[in-house]
Amino acid sequence: MDNPLDSDGLTGQPSGQPAPKPQPQPVEHTGGTAIAEDTPQPKAQGKGKKAKKRVNIALFVGIVIAVVAVAVGGGFLLGPKLMGAGKIESAVKAEAAEGPLKGYVKGSIAHLVTYAQPKSIDNLAFIDRDKKPVHLADFKGQVVVLNLWATWCAPCRFEMPTLAHLQQQYAGRPVKVLPLSGDPEEKLDDVKSFIDVQEPLQVYADPDLIAKTAKLNVAGLPSTLILDKQGRIVARLDGEASWDTPEVHALLDKLSAE
Repeated sequence: MDNPLDSDGLTGQPSGQPAPKPQPQPVEHTGGTAIAEDTPQPKAQGKGKKAKKRVNIALFVGIVIAVVAVAVGGGFLLGPKLMGAGKIESAVKAEAAEGPLKGYVKGSIAHLVTYAQPKSIDNLAFIDRDKKPVHLADFKGQVVVLNLWATWCAPCRFEMPTLAHLQQQYAGRPVKVLPLSGDPEEKLDDVKSFIDVQEPLQVYADPDLIAKTAKLNVAGLPSTLILDKQGRIVARLDGEASWDTPEVHALLDKLSAE
């Protein structure tokens, strides 16, 4: 007769049968559901890809903001038909202040370019508000502040009130502030609407101005050419500036006295 206390009987299994493997016991975790020790945890799906996308989007937005800030902050806005940024940089860096007017380059016109000798300019033809022909030579005998601008150019619009104020300050004196718009003829009403609130400035437009900018060595708008009483270019400023300042007055007073 078999001994009931035989070692196989201790397991409650029939003799010769292997004992079952112990099952993992749940482990209590504070604040959560019990998880078996040996149960593999699911890996987070897609987090790496989402994080990468967020980084790429943030980088793209940052680059766009930086480009816009540089373009606007520099005060030099390109039109759709003007030269590229590389040509602007080279055009601006190629010239520096020199000649008898060099000492007037300071303050609001610190990036003014002056010349050792006056430069000639073509007798530009353009129109007034009534589409009547006007020529640059019509203003000989006056110091001319020829401001090239367009309604689509934000820096141009921003500086225009200072040009209007400058003309007010020189009322009755031989100084002519001449804002010349490069907008197409169908935009003439927009030019009028803008200039009419910039008294005492008058409306002048040249639909072909953009095509003429290469001859004027103008790579972008706004750009301002200062002409002496003989109608020759003695200084130029590419980009936006404040024109109703003491340093501008000193320069124009010098030219007016000649």
